[in-house]
Amino acid sequence: MNMNKYTKSMKYRICLILPYYGVFPNYFHLWINSASHNSFIDFYIITDSDFSYQLPENIHLKKISLNEIKQRLQEKTKKKVSLSSPYKLCDYKPAYGLIFEDIVCNYDYWGWCDPDIIWGNLQLIINENSIEKYDVIGGGGAFTICKNTDFLKKCFLYTNSSMPSFSFNEVRTTKKNLIFDEWGATNIRKYLNIKETSQYDWLYRKVLDVTPPDIKKRHSPMFIRFCNYPIIAKYENGHIFAYSISPSGIENTQEYAYCHLQKRKINIITQQLDSFLLYNEMFLPLQMFQECIYNTQNSILKQYQHNIVMSKQIGNTHRGG
Repeated sequence: MNMNKYTKSMKYRICLILPYYGVFPNYFHLWINSASHNSFIDFYIITDSDFSYQLPENIHLKKISLNEIKQRLQEKTKKKVSLSSPYKLCDYKPAYGLIFEDIVCNYDYWGWCDPDIIWGNLQLIINENSIEKYDVIGGGGAFTICKNTDFLKKCFLYTNSSMPSFSFNEVRTTKKNLIFDEWGATNIRKYLNIKETSQYDWLYRKVLDVTPPDIKKRHSPMFIRFCNYPIIAKYENGHIFAYSISPSGIENTQEYAYCHLQKRKINIITQQLDSFLLYNEMFLPLQMFQECIYNTQNSILKQYQHNIVMSKQIGNTHRGG
């Protein structure tokens, strides 16, 4: 593992917490390596699963069971909670500041993250300017950090019937995942006038939040918000760049803070840790960049041709009627 650091030091101490139960993604070694480049953040992996990965100095392993997390949350909130499956943890991410208070107490900012991420340079979104301007950075389910105050650790408990989303009291009594981390807690913080970055106007313009794949296609192109064309992403030495590909070639290039590969099963066709392409459902060698551009262009052209044929058929059907 390449242990070089590509990020500057910061005066704030920051931690990200990842509870995970079950089999880790097949590319989790790339999660670890890319996280190691963000040396100004400490990452905590919480699990009781088998874990054979070697960890750099800024990533820590804590062996804690799912049931112990449930007990901790009940003790901190003085309420019974439903937590029978790991997926339900999504609803309790805003409570991590209380659940893992023994970890969080050593930091100025704490937060959560997901395992299906390749980290780029996080100082694109976590820097002196953003920290001084906002108390909460992110706001999404895959990544968020919060200023370490007693108020922010407990604000998820706030209840007001005028708010449109579920409250914690509703969330804790059902086995279903109600997406409280992305909607309920976010609405609470907005209602309480907490200084927070906007998911759509701020976060999603700075990170690659890739749309889930089309299960009908063998290799589903990668699309992101605010971009009409599919993308190819390149990871190189702690940085992620995305290239939007139109029929005529590369339309736009931008660096992003991380890539969230939600619900994609990835085939790894490279052994490189510090340089690779993220293309559809594959990690490929950088040498295949031009081939990926060509294949993407052809795919777009075929889709255009298909759309034209379908449009003509629909038009003929209407005229025949």
